[in-house]
Amino acid sequence: MANTRVAVAKGFSVAVVVLLAVIGAYVLLALGGFSDSGLLVYLLTLSFALTGTRGVWTGRYKVAAVGAVGMAVAAALQAAFLVGLAAMLVVAVVLGYSGRAREHLDSE
Repeated sequence: MANTRVAVAKGFSVAVVVLLAVIGAYVLLALGGFSDSGLLVYLLTLSFALTGTRGVWTGRYKVAAVGAVGMAVAAALQAAFLVGLAAMLVVAVVLGYSGRAREHLDSE
């Protein structure tokens, strides 16, 4: 069960980054680009998502938590959809951490 939680957490975190990348590509290619500070805010959100994903994949859940909280704050300033993605990243961090903690307890 612990390995399943870690696998789901990794999948959720990658899904967040892929969705953000698709959204960015759509805005750049189909809509003609970002507005004044839109690119900076988008890159900030993407960097937090990448930090959270990297933390989940490497097992550094404090780094993942910083990325998830940072993405949640940046997303709250933008759109409700991004808040949903941030919540998905937070769920990934919690699932991964609980799976790792459970695996650690089972091995003792």
